[in-house]
Amino acid sequence: MAIRYWLVVQPFDRALAMVEGGFVQAPWGALEGVEQMGVSDGVVIYCPREVNPDGEPMRSVVQAGYVLDEEPYRAGGRGSSPWRREVQWMREARPAPIRPLRELLDLTRNDKYWGERLRAGWLELSRRDFEIFEDAVRRPSPEPSALGMGLIRETGLAQSAERAGRGEPDSGEDPYSIRF
Repeated sequence: MAIRYWLVVQPFDRALAMVEGGFVQAPWGALEGVEQMGVSDGVVIYCPREVNPDGEPMRSVVQAGYVLDEEPYRAGGRGSSPWRREVQWMREARPAPIRPLRELLDLTRNDKYWGERLRAGWLELSRRDFEIFEDAVRRPSPEPSALGMGLIRETGLAQSAERAGRGEPDSGEDPYSIRF
């Protein structure tokens, strides 16, 4: 079965609960939506607001992950218990406003009414859109520390990288061997 990609719409307070609990659920806990997801499917959470119904606007993607389980399960038993899927969320993610991404996404490009498609609370995304969202919420790599920069300078890695960028031959030394 092919891997698919999904966008789930939830307010930020519910999104946090899903990430902390390692699950995803469609709005109102409906089975529709989560039953279409399969193992290894990609999922992103979009938060239009901080809390429903009148919270501050957020309009950001806040998390990305992958479905882990074979079938949806019902949390808490019978009745109004929500249907869920287990998800491995990114360890560290940061909210990414959708506005700067709008011209890149198939979902939003050339469609000023794209938000209407989000009313169901979930929709299928293209792989490209999922990867854009996943990259947007990924925390950037930390800057090297002063110690790390000193080691790079001492070992000549910076010069080797510059020479390689200019197409110059390497000196023959292993640029990855660190000498103390």
